[in-house]
Amino acid sequence: MTWKAMTPVEACDLLEFWEDAPWPLTRDQAQQRAFDGLGWTIEVEDGVPHLMNTVSGFTVPDVSTIGSRGDLSYLRFDVADLIREITPASRRFLGDAFALLVREAETRWGTPALRDFAESSSATWDTASGARISFTLGKRGLRAMFETPQGVELDRRAGER
Repeated sequence: MTWKAMTPVEACDLLEFWEDAPWPLTRDQAQQRAFDGLGWTIEVEDGVPHLMNTVSGFTVPDVSTIGSRGDLSYLRFDVADLIREITPASRRFLGDAFALLVREAETRWGTPALRDFAESSSATWDTASGARISFTLGKRGLRAMFETPQGVELDRRAGER
């Protein structure tokens, strides 16, 4: 089985694209920015627009966009194919991709906060804009998340991180 993953430079460039955005943005504004600047698509299901990273050609192109009170709080997207059958080879593939992502991100944002959980590991950076960037390695996939400055502030007020 062959799986695909973004190069570390590509994944970090995508996160820098969001870091450089003029926050705050609504979900619609962020979707339009991704459409115009990244070539991502917007698909409408039951009258609700959903952002899709169809450029990378991964098994799951969905981009999660969550907002509160109109402002976008975070975007989360896959940086590798979803693994259907977990094998030693798939675990090596995802682990190697995660290590390379963290190495590239360290050159851009410094030393991450590393966390290990029962089923996953993550590397997180707080950025100069007040945003938060993270990569999460799971058994079946590898995801990136960009938490907007507004999302980070909501977490802070809620007592998280």
